Formats: sequence, structure tokens, C-alpha cells
Amino acid sequence: MQEAALPSRYTSTRLRGFTLVELLVVVAIIGVLVALLLPAVQAAREASRRSRCQSRMRNLTLAALNFESARQYFAPAAQDRHGDPPANVKPLLATHNGISLLLPYFEQGNRFALIDFDWDWDDTRHSKNEQHTKQDLDGILICPSTPVGVLGRNATDYIAANRVDVEGGKSLAKLVSRRLVDGKNGLPESDRAWDNVLQYDFLSLTKPQQTDRRRTRAAEVADGLSNTWMYFESAGKPYMFGWYQKSSAPRPEFYSGEENRQINSRFRWASPRTWMTINNFCGESQIINCNNVSQPYGFHPGGINISSADGSVDFYDEGMDPNVVVARVTMAGGEIEH
Repeated sequence: MQEAALPSRYTSTRLRGFTLVELLVVVAIIGVLVALLLPAVQAAREASRRSRCQSRMRNLTLAALNFESARQYFAPAAQDRHGDPPANVKPLLATHNGISLLLPYFEQGNRFALIDFDWDWDDTRHSKNEQHTKQDLDGILICPSTPVGVLGRNATDYIAANRVDVEGGKSLAKLVSRRLVDGKNGLPESDRAWDNVLQYDFLSLTKPQQTDRRRTRAAEVADGLSNTWMYFESAGKPYMFGWYQKSSAPRPEFYSGEENRQINSRFRWASPRTWMTINNFCGESQIINCNNVSQPYGFHPGGINISSADGSVDFYDEGMDPNVVVARVTMAGGEIEH
């Protein structure tokens, strides 16, 4: 008599697991996927940071344009002087950064009202200016791509460049001599053709004369507002990037010693010394991203954000032709087509 077959639930089965080779293949595939996705994620994050950086720069630029519309002249890059008046006498020109004058035009009217503009930005004897200007402003002047913290920096990553220097050792004279920058038929750098819209408002109490380039009107921008730059990224201060590198280094290393912290006042948003002239280059002819000590410098891959005097903000390659850079800095250099 033939025995009946056992039900299937009693049938013996062998469970088959992953072999070592299969496991390694899976790990390798996951590794490849992560390697492929990580740059895309980082690029997306940087795109977001760059967009926010542009938005903050645009707000500052629009504030400058609104100031010009209200006052019929642009606020200076900074107002400064040599010499001090007698004790307890108000100076003829108090030292301030132009950004301080713009505070009411980008929703910082309360901060503006606390500053006594009859006295210097860091005054403590006659006012509380130092208390009200050495603030972080909630990061509105900081580019999110900057790799150093906001807290306690009291800095601005957006800085005005008042002119181009083409004479002397610290200038673009070598680029002019090599015909990489148009020398404008030998015009001296004191000529208006080398000026930007945001000027350095300066008064000397030791030599009683003041500049005649203290105020600029929009109508004086002969090259056109859309063809003239206004604010540049010069980010990361008070830490210095690239300052100790050889001039041939296009992308400097990060330096942040105690000696850099001690110069913080030089780079605060309210300081009269927080501005720059275009007077330096690295490598053969690179002007952008050489160092951040009063020069155009940012932390986006390959370039920086710069605003124009029409209120627009765009990203510009660090390897731009130096002649184009100079043409965009100057407001009446005769370069209409760039």
C-alpha cells in the first residue's frame, strides 16, 4: 500500500541568504548612488545660498537707489576725515559708513534713529553710537555662502568700490602698461572717468580742503546704470582669506589667527574704513577672488555676486577680462557697450 504524500507544510525547505559577493555589490551600488547624489545636493544647497545672497545684496542696492531718489544724490561709500576737532566740539564731518545712512531704506529705521550722526560711528563720550553700530543686524548684510559665523562679526559681506586706481605700486598700472586695461589715453586717476557712483566723502582738518567728489547724482552715470556696478561681495571679514598667499594664487587658503580678530573695527558695516578701491590683481590679470582684504571676494564656486546701479544683481566669473571689470566699475569711462 502506497503511503500518502506529506502536506506541503511539512516539506523541508532551505532558506537562502545573501552571499558575500552579493552584499559587496549592493554596498558598491549604494556608494555609487551616494557619490552621484551628494554633489547634486551640495549644488542645490549652494544655489539656494547664492540666491539668498543675491536677495540681500539687492535689498541693499535698492536702498541706495531709494536714497538717491529721495536726496537727489547717492550716499557715499563712507565719510571719513583726518584730524579731530577740539574736545566736545562737533566735527564738521562725522565718520560713518554709507550703509548707516541707508538703514531707513531697508527696514532698519529704528536702528538709524538710535545713531547720532553728529558724532563719529564709534563715539562713546557724547552718544551711544558704538553700542548701536557694533551690531550684527540679524545677518542681513552677510552672504549665506560665507563659511564663518555671523555672531559677533558686526561685518558686511557687501562693500562699495569707490574707484579704480591706475597709478603707483598698489594699482592696476601694470595691467594698463600691458594693454590689458584701457588707460583712457593717460587720464590721471584723479579724473572722474575712474570713479564709481559711490564716492569716498573725505574731509581733512589738518589741511583745510575737502574733496570735490562728495556727491554723485544718477544723471552723472554716463555709462548707464545697468552698465555700472555698485556693491561687491568682499566676504568673510574680519577673517582674512588670501592675504598671506603669493599673488599668483587664484583661490587663497583660509586664515583666521588672533591678529585677524584685532582688526575687526576696520571691517564693521558701520566703519568709515569698510570700502575699497579696485587696485589689486593676482595671477596674470585676475581681479576677482584674489583676497578679501578690501577686494572683491566671495565663496561661490568660480565667481561672486555684484549689483548694478539699476538695482539688478548678477553672478560674475572670477576670470573676467580685467578691462571689462574696470569698465563696469567706472560710471563715466566712456564704455557703453561691455
